[in-house]
Amino acid sequence: MFGISGGQQVMVVWSQPVNQDDLKSLVEQLKCTVGGEGKVAVENAEMLPSSAHPASSHHHVLACVLPPFVAECPAAVLGEVLRVLRPGGSLTLRTTHPADLRSTLTLGGFTNVSPAGNANLTDEQKRGLVTPVLEVTCKKPDFEVGSSLRLPGAGPPPAATWNIDLGDDLDLASPDDLLTEEDLAVPEPSSLKVCGTTGQRKACRSCVCGLKEELEGEEQEQKEEERKTFKSSCGSCYLGDAFRCASCPYLGMPAFKPGDKVKLADDTLKDTT
Repeated sequence: MFGISGGQQVMVVWSQPVNQDDLKSLVEQLKCTVGGEGKVAVENAEMLPSSAHPASSHHHVLACVLPPFVAECPAAVLGEVLRVLRPGGSLTLRTTHPADLRSTLTLGGFTNVSPAGNANLTDEQKRGLVTPVLEVTCKKPDFEVGSSLRLPGAGPPPAATWNIDLGDDLDLASPDDLLTEEDLAVPEPSSLKVCGTTGQRKACRSCVCGLKEELEGEEQEQKEEERKTFKSSCGSCYLGDAFRCASCPYLGMPAFKPGDKVKLADDTLKDTT
């Protein structure tokens, strides 16, 4: 019966709706199969994740093997089934909707997932069914979750590389000596302001904290400082706009004689865009 033999620990997982007489009959048959040295536990699928069954304590788990044969496999239920099964233990399910069941069991950590085959039902269980009932069996891997195995040919574990003996006469550097004057300098308060959204000194798109305006002001001051100390790289600024580049501060001003000192108006340095 389901490949169960005497002396095994078996768990029956059921969910609503289920006929209590059918459940009781199944449990009695299983108890006769496992004998006095075995044990049969019965758990509701919704309560299974909160059960206190010891890990690796069961040889076989049966789920949804009674009508209406609806195999629901939430991750929490499969995880608990995998925990209570012994290494190499089996899980058997019956369902009328086997779609994606194989991948669900594989992702749940089970191996050796069998192809869905017709379940061996009694005449009473077959009565009233309009779709075939399929049975799937899978196994827990032959090792515990989290265990490790050294690969063949890997050799012994490497010896410890570092072995530092901190004697009493060891002269350690003072942490204060490792700090430079720049490390000890108090930063400008303005440089410490960051955007609450980005976590950086960079304004977000919907900035309302004033950081955007502050950064734009700093950028404008930097541009004006660069314009005051501007030196022509092409030497053609005095010829007029036709010879001036796009960033030339003399744009819009008339041509002047080479060497003449041209004074820029205050509003010339202001960005009107």
